[in-house]
Amino acid sequence: MRRIFLNYYLFIILILLLANFAVAPLVEKFAAAPFKKQFTNYYREVVKGQFFIILQDLQRYPQQNWQARLQQLQPEFGYPLSLVKIGAGGFSEPTAAQLREGQIVVGDGYDRFWRRVGRSDYALAMGPLPSPGIGRAVDVWTWGILLLLLGMAALLWALPFWRKLARISSTAAAFGEGNFDVRAQIPNQSALAPLADTFNQMADRIQQLITSHKELTNAVSHELRTPIARLRFGVEMMESSGQPAERARYGEGVHRDLDELEGLVSELLTYARFDRKTLDLHMVEQALVPWLKDVMEQMGNEVSAHLQQDLPADANLVKARFEPRHLRRALGNLIHNASRYGNGVVRLTLEQQAGGYLIHVDDDGPGIPEAERERVFEPFSRIDSSRSRESGGYGLGLAIVRRVMESHRGSVTIASSPLGGSRFTIRLPV
Repeated sequence: MRRIFLNYYLFIILILLLANFAVAPLVEKFAAAPFKKQFTNYYREVVKGQFFIILQDLQRYPQQNWQARLQQLQPEFGYPLSLVKIGAGGFSEPTAAQLREGQIVVGDGYDRFWRRVGRSDYALAMGPLPSPGIGRAVDVWTWGILLLLLGMAALLWALPFWRKLARISSTAAAFGEGNFDVRAQIPNQSALAPLADTFNQMADRIQQLITSHKELTNAVSHELRTPIARLRFGVEMMESSGQPAERARYGEGVHRDLDELEGLVSELLTYARFDRKTLDLHMVEQALVPWLKDVMEQMGNEVSAHLQQDLPADANLVKARFEPRHLRRALGNLIHNASRYGNGVVRLTLEQQAGGYLIHVDDDGPGIPEAERERVFEPFSRIDSSRSRESGGYGLGLAIVRRVMESHRGSVTIASSPLGGSRFTIRLPV
């Protein structure tokens, strides 16, 4: 975390240094533009006397001797002196016109100067004048102070950011060490709030999975213990019995317990498959009404209750996208559940709403208390602990229904039925 913060700070410094070398000259150029005329007039006045003395001295000699005279005068001056031809000196047309008019021309850097020598085609050039280095030193100190101030401002801005990032990092470390209750507490207006929210959602999901697996493990151990104990008892009774009829009776009990154990393991494997988030779904778009009629026809051979249907007349207009095998398993579990706890009547209703379809499964049984409606979707949950295995099943059917609907991005809820019992409603999104 400190390395990230240091790299960020060095990046800010690098940006400021680039601004010094790339942007500063442009800033200086545009900032000095309004004062260019004043600076030019100022330097013309400064060098006017030197030009007057040197030009007066040169004009006392023939033109062919001017260069030799300048070489004699050069040791007395601390900057270069030379003669340049106005037409061949690289001057622009406006600058050449100023020289022919006898004006002093000032270079862009205010360290070179030119003036025409009399009426000749030559101009006397002075410079570049040496710089004492003070201005550059002042620039260095100015930019150094500016860099320091901007660095401190960046530090003050980044310090809270770094603290929040460190808080998320320490929370993640604590979570990795097994403290699954910790969450990242970051203000909503912070730029790191989305990262903290994502971490908290991940932590909630992981904690939920761990809790679910613990509960499932405890429930599985309890559910497996009962048939195993009966199997052990039946085998012992078979070994100790000397009557063929009793041995056959105990053998039938052992086979029933084995069937029960096999059914429980099968349900556990089914639930484990549906509990995975990476469930492979082969979604198919098809007419929903014919499919529901086919499911109801199959279920009529599996349950003893009287099955009723309330489906739209125009079957081909109602289409949905779903996984037929998994949704059939969920709907079959609900119909089996309604038949098991009802008094003989199960009704299936299809209702269309904005954004999806509602499939209601109603029974005429005693219903489920409102306080228990959420708990019945938990694995191995049974409302009435006195119910036998034959009446209560394994307690995984409704848990599988919820997992199937979550994989379809839908939901399953419980309400009171118009028949007097419970209404299980599957919401299937379009």
